[in-house]
Amino acid sequence: MTTRRAACLSVLPLVALACAAETPVQFGGTLDGGARPPDARVDAAAPRDLGGRSDTPVAPVDRGVIAVDDRPAVEPSDVANIYDTGNGSDACAVGAACTARPDGCEARERCGNGLDDDCNGQSDEACPCIPGTVQDCFLGPPGRQGVGQCRAGTQRCQGTGEFGSWTACGGGISPGAETCDNLDNNCDGCADEGLCCRAELLCPGPGDPRVPDGRPFGLYPLRGGMFFTGDVRRWQWAIRGGPCESVLPRPTFETYGLDTRDGAFRPTLSGDYTITLTVTTGTGATFTCTFVVHVAGPGLRVELCWDTSTTVDVDLYLHDPRNNRPWFSSAAGPLDSANNDSCNWSNCEANIRGRMGRVNWGYPTTPVANCDSGPFGAGWRALGMCSNPRLDIDNNLSKASGVPENVNVDNPRDGETFRIMAQNFTGTRARPVVNVYCGGRLRGTLGAAPDSLPDFTGASGYTSVGAMWRVADVAVRVDASGATTGCEVTPLHPPGMRAGFDVTRNDPRY
Repeated sequence: MTTRRAACLSVLPLVALACAAETPVQFGGTLDGGARPPDARVDAAAPRDLGGRSDTPVAPVDRGVIAVDDRPAVEPSDVANIYDTGNGSDACAVGAACTARPDGCEARERCGNGLDDDCNGQSDEACPCIPGTVQDCFLGPPGRQGVGQCRAGTQRCQGTGEFGSWTACGGGISPGAETCDNLDNNCDGCADEGLCCRAELLCPGPGDPRVPDGRPFGLYPLRGGMFFTGDVRRWQWAIRGGPCESVLPRPTFETYGLDTRDGAFRPTLSGDYTITLTVTTGTGATFTCTFVVHVAGPGLRVELCWDTSTTVDVDLYLHDPRNNRPWFSSAAGPLDSANNDSCNWSNCEANIRGRMGRVNWGYPTTPVANCDSGPFGAGWRALGMCSNPRLDIDNNLSKASGVPENVNVDNPRDGETFRIMAQNFTGTRARPVVNVYCGGRLRGTLGAAPDSLPDFTGASGYTSVGAMWRVADVAVRVDASGATTGCEVTPLHPPGMRAGFDVTRNDPRY
């Protein structure tokens, strides 16, 4: 370890950072002509504990050290580190003395922790996993995870067999070169070391109170004045969404005023949204901040996206964890055979349309603030509460088109196992993707390319239940306070098989 001490005798002029701004992604264009958000209410929730990540393994594999090659053991000091940014100079350090953290690079990769233990640019490479499951991951020296600007991303287990392999880690923030922004960019425990500057750009890192968690459908404010205090000629915000962005025909968020100091966005899904702020000063200097906004709801949340969501009506179902009865009372059309053994379009929205009444699985209701920001918030406000389980919106092409569906259970019980099903009974092709969030963390992505369903077309008309994809079982973990702390996601295969998708036609079995 080395000690970095302040050695700046005189402050030099602010160094301009020439960084190109990303092109902003917009949901149906900038709303209201780029003006301020129409709703002055701040819907971004205050920082809160949503249960955090689950450290419970989902794959039945040895979680000890697994050698992924035949290299001889070496001393940690001899391990290559591709993340070395090379700017550990003490020539002009501003601020109090600090002690740099060790990298923690190891000779071999460990499986099951989502870290790049050997610092070769990959996390959990050559490690077995259960296809469709998702884990947190970090591309950077293990000792720098959660330090400075560094933040974990996620990686999905890819494959259609009994075991698969982890995809590249994406969505997080890795160590980078130090810039004059009052933030520890290389995540070694020291901010702006090697630079002699007075930062006007004050970028946020993980846990910064200026970047609280948001909630699905809630308006999230972006306040540029909290991050840059100098003279500004131009503001520009850019937003990148989560795992459904490559599936849906439009972005999973609406934007407001992305070329103004105070912009905003409204996410329709959970997950991590990567925000980039680019500021151009009056002198033409350019400064950039990149940070992550975590959008999450409590408990269990299942989200369904599909590529043909503007032309095909696919429905999301979540089964009652207390029994394994059939999804429908018969193989007749869903309009005639729906029952309350699952939460679905007929019995889980704010306004009930089915013949069986609202589903009731014995959970207490939760405050209306958990659901009133959604597309049918007025209906929940009229009820004065959020029911559990519930469906925010049914994309049936007349009420909504091109948007995802989701089912929420705000307060599940520890150990309960929920089964997920997607149904296509109109006869037209669709490629659905299901994301599973437990305690606000993504723990499953199923059906994503290249592991897409090969055929998901239903029967013609509304005379049968059509195509049904039994997606996965989700066993939730809840602590003594009632907070969901994680879950195990188990993809479902045809009976008696260890691979493949459990898709049937006109068969209502569990």
